[in-house]
Amino acid sequence: MSSRILQQNEYGLLTQDELFFANENEIIIRETEELEQMFGGWQRRTYEVPDGKLVQAEREIQSTFGDVVSIDKKAKSLIKFGRTSPLSTNSFETIWTVGGNEVYVSGNTITHVSSSSALDTQEVTIEGHTVSGTGFDQEFTFVVQNIVTNGQTPVALTTPLARTSRMYNNNGQELVGRVVVYEDTSVVGGIPSDQTKIHIDIPAGFQSSFKAATTFSNEDYYVLTGAYGAVSLKQTAAVDFYLEVRLPGKTFRQVALFTASSSGGAFNLEFDPSIIIPKNSDVRLRCESSSNNAVAFGVFKGYLAKVTG
Repeated sequence: MSSRILQQNEYGLLTQDELFFANENEIIIRETEELEQMFGGWQRRTYEVPDGKLVQAEREIQSTFGDVVSIDKKAKSLIKFGRTSPLSTNSFETIWTVGGNEVYVSGNTITHVSSSSALDTQEVTIEGHTVSGTGFDQEFTFVVQNIVTNGQTPVALTTPLARTSRMYNNNGQELVGRVVVYEDTSVVGGIPSDQTKIHIDIPAGFQSSFKAATTFSNEDYYVLTGAYGAVSLKQTAAVDFYLEVRLPGKTFRQVALFTASSSGGAFNLEFDPSIIIPKNSDVRLRCESSSNNAVAFGVFKGYLAKVTG
């Protein structure tokens, strides 16, 4: 038997070098356990969300809502931007080009798309959500579909929707008219007579929608990290902005507010801590103007967190 064998323990019969490395392993294991206890067992590799406020958001989601989520596994950021139509004073309006506020539906009743121009026969991409269940039990599923428009003639969506969040030209030829997505209703010149049936549009002369509102599916939370807002210099005005969230079965409530003016400039904020938007929730930016016909711009940004357990 070698003279270098010192003792026999749970590892068996060890040489001096082997005993040294065994003790080192014990120390590493013990220190790792202490670190896990110190940080609540929340382990993250360096490539997994190194930003402390995002890690905190994941921990807060688990603590508050009981869902384990991962920004790393979702690997998707989201920037939502919008522009208002000319605003009226003494009213709250969503930052989108349709004007006023969207009338949200409870079922998959958003069914058609058409343009104000007979020349528009391009493919558009529409992002949105279908819904199942109602009230507190509603669950949203994210859907992307490509639809070829037929000028002013309504074209049925492949998948009827309950929410629309983005639409853009997916073709090599520019759109000419205003393209709208809406519930099944009568149209005049490709545009619904009842504006409350419209849920998103691409204004004439543009190739993408401008809607600072969206919805999150049953699989995703949203960690909102910043917001921006400004007032067009075309009209002197001060505008108050409200970030609003609606949980399933509830009403919209304000979770943050900001202000900007044509004379005082824009706001550009980074949130720390971040604002957490739960799954199956709606979020929108609304505003109130001090002057008629002012136009406001709004942006919010953040990261999706995938439900993993």
